[in-house]
Amino acid sequence: MKKHCLFCNELIDMKQDEEFDRYSGCMCAPNTYYHLSKDAYSHIQAFSYAKKRQVLPIVSAYIRERAENGERLLLTPGKIEEMMVDPDIPMTTEEKEKRLLQYLYRRTEAAMEPVNLHPLSKSYNLTYSTNLQEFVYIMEKLRETELLVREGSILKLTDQGWSEAAAFSGGGKRKLFSVMVGDEQIGLEWSAQLLPGLEQCGYDTRLLLPSSLRKQDSELLEALAESHYILADLTGAGPEVYFAAGYAAKADIPLTWTVRADQIDSLLTQSEWIRPIPWEDTEELVQRFQLRR
Repeated sequence: MKKHCLFCNELIDMKQDEEFDRYSGCMCAPNTYYHLSKDAYSHIQAFSYAKKRQVLPIVSAYIRERAENGERLLLTPGKIEEMMVDPDIPMTTEEKEKRLLQYLYRRTEAAMEPVNLHPLSKSYNLTYSTNLQEFVYIMEKLRETELLVREGSILKLTDQGWSEAAAFSGGGKRKLFSVMVGDEQIGLEWSAQLLPGLEQCGYDTRLLLPSSLRKQDSELLEALAESHYILADLTGAGPEVYFAAGYAAKADIPLTWTVRADQIDSLLTQSEWIRPIPWEDTEELVQRFQLRR
């Protein structure tokens, strides 16, 4: 079903449920989705025209910023009102400039690496701008102060821009580490032990259980493609783990295969492509990734 997003007005796919609607692929959530509760429609429609002009772009930017960080938002009237008083929402041009620098910083590994925002007309909410004209103004200000190089829709942080973005971001970036398991019980154990250990190493983590990997979900594949590292454990694994890991390998993401030591001889596939590291306890794996950080 096609419907216009209330916040960016793009005509996109919408799926209905009893309590909420799911919108996917619009400017608010380009590669993901968000949920809107049924009672949010009447709440928003009751806004005055002036309030809609003020609120709707902010909500669009808020959805995108949270989606970029891996959140899946369920928007309710209370959540929308909460956004309006969130002190973290940028209101000045200087604060909006910082948002763009931080966005580029999260998507690059060094200064002068290109980030393509084509089409620009669908990217102005990255800075909480209300329109494309304001977004272009922000980019030009950053270019004039030599924090940014702009070539059409391609943006690059200069050395100075990289340094300032790093300072705004706390001096470092948390890379996404996705962990895929073939055994649900191992997944439960690792969620309590391995994932916290990886997070202490400075990673954001995502655990993918067999039940989620079995679903034909393009958004799952997109999420895998956003990972910086992937661990695929073959203990008790079915074909879904091999498929998902193969997809990640095709995207040139560093991939480590593992298997519990007592099951290495029972693997279905022995291959030059797949050489799993045997492990005996979770602490051993945490230490291994601490050493490679």
